[in-house]
Amino acid sequence: MDIDYKKMSQELLAAMHSDKCVPFSYPAERGSKEEVTAYSLFLRNSTAPIEYSYRGAKSGTIDSYEWCNLEIPYTQSILESLPFQKLTAVRVVYFPDVPCVEHTDWDNSDDHLHTLGLSIIPSTANTWCEVWSEKLNEYVSIPGNAMLLNDSIKHRVPKGLGTRITMRVFGEVDYKWFEDKIIPEHCYYR
Repeated sequence: MDIDYKKMSQELLAAMHSDKCVPFSYPAERGSKEEVTAYSLFLRNSTAPIEYSYRGAKSGTIDSYEWCNLEIPYTQSILESLPFQKLTAVRVVYFPDVPCVEHTDWDNSDDHLHTLGLSIIPSTANTWCEVWSEKLNEYVSIPGNAMLLNDSIKHRVPKGLGTRITMRVFGEVDYKWFEDKIIPEHCYYR
C-alpha cells in the first residue's frame, strides 16, 4: 500500500503516550504463568456505551463511530483515503518486544463487518502474523505491513525485535480496491 510506514509509526508511537492508551497483560503462551504487557489505543470508537475490549469496540452500531481526540493527522488522512463507505472501529495495539498470543476477536466468521478487517502494520518489529489454515491444518505466516484478516480465525504473532504496531481497521469497505495489492503467495482461504 502507498503509505509512509515510518511516518505513521512515529505518529502512532507519540500517540502511545496518550492517557487513552491502556496497558493489558496476558500469558506469553497459552497455559504459561509468565505474563507480558501490550498496549491498546482506539483511534475510532463507538459513541454508544460499550465494553472496553476489541469485541466491545466492534459491537457499536455502524453509524455510532467517531474519531478519538488524538494528534494523528497523517494516520487519519490515510485511513480516510481508503475505500470505506463507513469506517467503524480502529484500534492500535503496541507489542514492545512481546508476542501476541493465539486468539480470535469475533465468533462468527461469516459476519464480515465485524471480522474481515484491514491490518496496517507500520512497524513490523521484524516479525509476522501467523494465521491458522484449516485447509492446510497448520499456521501460515503472513509477512509485511498490511493484510486483510478474518479475525474470527485463530491468529498469533511471534515475539518481535522492538515495538510491533498493529492497527486494525473495520467498516463497510470495497474489497475490490485491494485486488491489485494482494500478493498471491501470501493469500489463504479457509
